[in-house]
Amino acid sequence: MQTVTTSSMDELKTGWKYLVAAMVGCGLGVSSLPIYTAGVFFPALIAEYGWSRSQLSFAVLLFTLSIGVASPIVGRAIDRFGPVRCAAVSIISAVVLYLVLARFVNSLAGFYAVHVLIALLGAAAAPVAYTKVIAGHFSRMKGLAMGITLMGPSVVATVAPAIVATSIDDTNWRAGYIALAVMMAIVLPFLLLLRGQGDGVQAAQAAPEDDNGAFTEAERRNIFRLLITGLALFSLGIGSLIVHLSPMLIDAGLEPVTAAGIVGFLGISGMAGRLIGGWLADRIFAAYILVGVSLSAALGCLALAMVGASVAIPATIAIGFSLGVEADLMGYLVSRYFRRSDYSKVYGWQYAAFIGAVGISPLIMARIFDSLGNYQLGLFLNVVLLTMAAAVFRVLPRYDKPAAVRSFASAG
Repeated sequence: MQTVTTSSMDELKTGWKYLVAAMVGCGLGVSSLPIYTAGVFFPALIAEYGWSRSQLSFAVLLFTLSIGVASPIVGRAIDRFGPVRCAAVSIISAVVLYLVLARFVNSLAGFYAVHVLIALLGAAAAPVAYTKVIAGHFSRMKGLAMGITLMGPSVVATVAPAIVATSIDDTNWRAGYIALAVMMAIVLPFLLLLRGQGDGVQAAQAAPEDDNGAFTEAERRNIFRLLITGLALFSLGIGSLIVHLSPMLIDAGLEPVTAAGIVGFLGISGMAGRLIGGWLADRIFAAYILVGVSLSAALGCLALAMVGASVAIPATIAIGFSLGVEADLMGYLVSRYFRRSDYSKVYGWQYAAFIGAVGISPLIMARIFDSLGNYQLGLFLNVVLLTMAAAVFRVLPRYDKPAAVRSFASAG
């Protein structure tokens, strides 16, 4: 036991700076900051231009699908050029484009085009870059390290909606996008902490427990399909609430700033989910954790559908906690099931499914709202999707029991 503790502490002593940079980078990156704040812009843009929620949700869809398309390509680029260079280029590109959006864009077509460019050029400012560093450096405390890294988006989900809402209330929606540009630019000096990260990756390559020798290529293909299906179903079932929870609560009679404050509980509970989920993953089979949080999120959606805004805070906490755990364990499971040399490529595809479904989900919810004038049917659909995700996660094979892996392969 003492040996494990010492090894974990050694990893932390040499890798703390990677954790700090990765946490800030993931939080203020293109894959989290714009998505968590997208719904805050809806009322102002609708008031000024008359765009519908479906039209605005389509921008989120284009944004997330573009990240999804770019992620596998970015994964290969990161393997070739390194995470620091790729992330720096993406951050600078996104900052410039958000300033362009704030200053020059006045049409829906232009709004869509800039969002697509931000996603395509900014896709390396995302977990696909930062989690590669963490997965390579940490072994004994990999789950907790992933959780700490992905606390960044949860912190942003807690504070960024209120910051953007205040900027919009004090000035206009253009000031909100300037605020996004400033927050993204904060990441640049933190990239200096990632210098020399290759040493940590190379040092960890000798860790035998991460070689995943128990799996054949056929087994990995089956696991790949199960994992990508489960992540897509989960994201379809929960992604709509990242965007629509704020307008949903405003429709229920809450003030915009109050609604944004409740949305902030997504981040608070997400932080707890990332830490607790990562800590648990170092101790128990991670797929079982995903089953539990999928069902927890389903209960949160069911409560919103059947009870309404009076249960918004506990429902938001359940949903945020589940989202935090799922985002954390995605990279963890990729590192446990697949070879280290394949991490960026495989994670890029898994993240593409995750972020793509997150983008499609708000559009589905918006279509339902525009047709029926409420969110109830959409919430019931979320319950079904999340329950299906739990069923898929339940059949993932155990990476810590080769006999179970052999049984899984023969059953397939």
